[in-house]
Amino acid sequence: FSGYDCDSNPCENNGVCRIIEGGGYTCECIPGTAGTNCEIDSFNECNSNPCQHPDAMCQDKLGDYACYCPPKHSGKNCELYDPKAVGGLGLPSILKQDINSFYARDLEIQREQCVQNNCPAKRHNRRCDEECNTYACDFDGNDCSLGINPWANCTAPIKCWEVFMDGICNDECNNAQCLFDGRDCEKLLQPCTPIYDAYCLEHYANGYCDYGCNNAEC
Repeated sequence: FSGYDCDSNPCENNGVCRIIEGGGYTCECIPGTAGTNCEIDSFNECNSNPCQHPDAMCQDKLGDYACYCPPKHSGKNCELYDPKAVGGLGLPSILKQDINSFYARDLEIQREQCVQNNCPAKRHNRRCDEECNTYACDFDGNDCSLGINPWANCTAPIKCWEVFMDGICNDECNNAQCLFDGRDCEKLLQPCTPIYDAYCLEHYANGYCDYGCNNAEC
């Protein structure tokens, strides 16, 4: 019957099965396990108090342990202070280091590509070079205007970006620093209404306000 020999793989937890002369089997268990089939965890890793925070809870596992950390602590042993950590199962800090190493290496590769594309020489050439318009390449020296506020030097008393190209000339914004109000002040005036054209011409500067003539066109 296969249950009395190694055909059924009776040894658990990486134990090694050996056939006994005369029938049956025995399991050679790895350190920390015991029992007929190595099914017993014979060593409590929590006895050494590996969790470094007094409020952490240790859970014994086969050949290992797990620390459950309070809020604001993380790491395999809850040894790291992290204001954003919500608590719970502590993970090895090496995982975070591996992620940081990956991003650091990726950034290094991108910077090598910047050099290959001659991006350092293309910075501030007043032309947007798309191949250099990345963080690693310093956004082409801001030639593509990424991250730049075009109204940064505008000191007008009104918010010129809110009236930009609205079809109305705002004199406060009609300068280079405020982008010339989106050229609103350069648009040609419409002709004076024909009904008032001759009338307004005859009554111009006569000391009276004629509402039909009180506009820029007339």
